[in-house]
Amino acid sequence: MLALEAFAKINRRLVVLGKRPDGYHELDTLFQTIDLADRLTFEAAEDGDVRLETDDPALPVDGSNLVVKAAGSLKDRFDVRRGASIHLSKRIPKGGGLGGGGTPGPPG
Repeated sequence: MLALEAFAKINRRLVVLGKRPDGYHELDTLFQTIDLADRLTFEAAEDGDVRLETDDPALPVDGSNLVVKAAGSLKDRFDVRRGASIHLSKRIPKGGGLGGGGTPGPPG
């Protein structure tokens, strides 16, 4: 088992440089972490699946969650056969500007 903290952050500098062809924006930012963090716990899963559970019932635990997307991308990129059971202890509020979102917004 591996446990990691994902710290909240504040934007000390945020400049929108322009829109990319894929609809997202290029940014020039300076982040600073603060003493608030979500906790992620990982365990290997021999079946190859990536599963997420969380203590926040408002968060999706399917492929729309950024944790699941990131784990799946890493698994694919490095051709890993095993999966992972991930538990997210949510402490950073969503929508508070602290980097605590669990799902991406639409481009634009």
